[in-house]
Amino acid sequence: MGMFDGFNKAKEMMSQFSELQQLQKKLAKKRITKEMDGIKVTMDGTQSIKSIEIEDRLLSDKSKLEKNIVNAIESTKADLQKEVASEMGM
Repeated sequence: MGMFDGFNKAKEMMSQFSELQQLQKKLAKKRITKEMDGIKVTMDGTQSIKSIEIEDRLLSDKSKLEKNIVNAIESTKADLQKEVASEMGM
């Protein structure tokens, strides 16, 4: 009976692994774009940045540009996390 318990546990782990792989594929296809303070950031569901667009008016002030980029990325990431958690029923 012990051998079958191990087999069932391995089978369950493989099923969970397969579900995780499917979720990762789904997240990689998801996109969210947010515009904030002249910066437009697009991320996928794995939180990988896919694009950043910067308005020309920001190019003359380096410190403001850097601050705005960080803020836009963090805000996009927070929105993405909320959206993904909502979709997963969390």
